[in-house]
Amino acid sequence: MQKSRVKGKQSYFSRHLLWILIVISVIFLCPDITLSATKYYYYLHTGSFRIKKDAIKYVEKLQKHGYKVVAKYKKIADQGHWYIVYIGPIKSKKEVNLTIRSLREKKLAKHIAVHQKRALISSDLKIRKKAVDKKTTKAKKSSAPVSATKMTELPQRGVGRNMAQGNFALGYRHLYREVATELTKRKQITSDGSSTTVQAVPISDSEKNDFPTSMHMDSLYIRYGLTDYLEIFLEAGGGYKELSSTSFVYGGGLQLSLFEVERGVFKGFYSSLSGAYLSGDVEYEYDSSAGNKWNKEAEFKELSVKGELGFLYPKFAVYLGGVFLKYDETTKREQLTGLDPPFTSFIYEDELENENSFGGFAGVEIYLTPSVLAKIEGQVVSQESISIALEYHF
Repeated sequence: MQKSRVKGKQSYFSRHLLWILIVISVIFLCPDITLSATKYYYYLHTGSFRIKKDAIKYVEKLQKHGYKVVAKYKKIADQGHWYIVYIGPIKSKKEVNLTIRSLREKKLAKHIAVHQKRALISSDLKIRKKAVDKKTTKAKKSSAPVSATKMTELPQRGVGRNMAQGNFALGYRHLYREVATELTKRKQITSDGSSTTVQAVPISDSEKNDFPTSMHMDSLYIRYGLTDYLEIFLEAGGGYKELSSTSFVYGGGLQLSLFEVERGVFKGFYSSLSGAYLSGDVEYEYDSSAGNKWNKEAEFKELSVKGELGFLYPKFAVYLGGVFLKYDETTKREQLTGLDPPFTSFIYEDELENENSFGGFAGVEIYLTPSVLAKIEGQVVSQESISIALEYHF
């Protein structure tokens, strides 16, 4: 009966996953649905100058390297008038990331802020005019950049939630999870002090689903953008039920962005696929329903594949999707109290797998600053889990 319910759930999620993939395909293959667009432009704020001749000199330097440059004369609150230099217009985030890398490689800009505009910016600076504006000659002679708190800087992303090509991030994650497991094989090892007996034990339907595995995990991880569409991630840390017995866990994987809509009514809509491997062990003591104390040592390994849909906004993203989980566990359970005579040792060696292979997940990530990202994600059915993470983008 339990098997039929599991198969029913798998069939249910399979059908819905198929519909999701069909919708993704239609959107990916029919980009015309994003017509009726309000066009957006990206501009890179690369410099701010009080003195007009300094602004002209910097603009000419950028133009010599082939960049499209505009400059606006603006009054900044509490800081007077400034010439703000932009590179643009730029039509896509991919081109934005390429331009930023180019500027840094050529050492043409130290601080770069990304702006998104609905209209083109017209330049207030006429390069061929030699006359110096009287307002700027009275200003304090300084070419220091405008305070970063006055900039509306957007985080640098690749496609979807991926890292931009060549960028990397370092993060910390805390995860709590409980995996419903199904006992597939059991071996009993007993000893009376003089001899040891090993025998296979039949598994009853009433007890094979009574052994969930729960744990906390604290880990450090890195993300690196191989391209704007593909990133790799690695993590390592400690797994535990109680802090007094922490064990090593490690893993990694890849995330592939399929597409991101950059304009139109579906602007910010994206889809991605990811695959991850995680392995480790956990040890803790627990009380059985009979009141006896047991020690559990579990070694696990898992492979997960996720399909994700979401919406991107300038400083945050929301997403959800389906997950396929393959989880295997080898467990040693040793009875510590309540041993029946003549036993001096009583051990079960079990092999388990996850009870439900298909599940769902959802999450949200928020840029606290253009370089600091916080995110929270939950998962259901295949495992019950919640994770929080904080990462810094270099």
